[in-house]
Amino acid sequence: MKHLCNLLFLSFLFLAFISCQTEISQIREPAQGETLKVNASVTNLVKRTVTNDGSKDNIIDNASCLQVQLPVMVSVNGFIVNVNSEEDFEAIEAIFDEFDDDLDHLEIFFPIEIILSDYSKITINNQDELDALIEDCKGENEMDDDIECLDFVYPINLSMYNSENQLTNTVKIENDEQFYKFIDDIDDNDIVVVNFPISVILYDGTERNIENMDMLENVIEEVKDMCDEDDDNDYDDDDCDDCSQEQITQLLKTCSWTVSKLEINDVQQTAKYTNYKLFFLNEGVLKAINNGNEIFGTWKVDLSDKDILLKINFETLADFSFDWRLYEIEDDNEIDLRFEDNRFELEKHCN
Repeated sequence: MKHLCNLLFLSFLFLAFISCQTEISQIREPAQGETLKVNASVTNLVKRTVTNDGSKDNIIDNASCLQVQLPVMVSVNGFIVNVNSEEDFEAIEAIFDEFDDDLDHLEIFFPIEIILSDYSKITINNQDELDALIEDCKGENEMDDDIECLDFVYPINLSMYNSENQLTNTVKIENDEQFYKFIDDIDDNDIVVVNFPISVILYDGTERNIENMDMLENVIEEVKDMCDEDDDNDYDDDDCDDCSQEQITQLLKTCSWTVSKLEINDVQQTAKYTNYKLFFLNEGVLKAINNGNEIFGTWKVDLSDKDILLKINFETLADFSFDWRLYEIEDDNEIDLRFEDNRFELEKHCN
């Protein structure tokens, strides 16, 4: 009787074990619409989206597939600049923009550390070593592999399922680098389960909720070529290569404008006009107000070769009256205009 009880007990344990294994397999078996697999098209799109974007510091290295590890020291037209953050890129651009007729030159103080597109880091000891890496990058504004028209909202929770040993683990992804390295480590036996829903932010600032893998693939495919990825070699894509007459016309008619800089024949005239407000009105009417006094002139946005011109004419304000070439628009709040050695910068005010 004792042997019979032991046999029945072992049989019960075996059946319970089989039942548990079946239940575990059912729980762990991922749905097709939630998985990332090696070489799947959606996996490659996600990897391109989280690839390291090296274009933000092109003003230093002229290479969109490389990123200089900050801090770094550079010489810009003879001025030493300690670059500790992205905000310091503006200081470099300001030095470059100071004069139109000089030759801009930036020299890096080596050694420096470079972050590659896969987030690996290498030490560069001189300009020749850096140039060798730059040769492997695409040229200015050429199409490259990284997708910059959307960003993932973190954290994202992932589960790993291995078809050979059925081991699973859960990973919380906090940033693009973690996501890239996680995907890079996936092998043929791994299936990554994404815990949907997740969110992405598109190039225009809108947020999109993603419910499954098919939707994620469709959204990336939809927007991946819809934005300017700012792979040119200035900073913050404010050179206005793609500006239009209509754009600048509508922008000027928005709110009022003050003079933030006016330089005529290399002589600073800004202080004379700090109290002026300019109103670009309909029908080409331009109104300047100074201490309650109104002065009227004309304005027109026109084209000359590849340049956009803002033609301003006042009978009594000769310092304003030139056919200004549109040089830059910064965040739709500041406009930089040039005419030979003259510079005219306007700042928007909407109160």
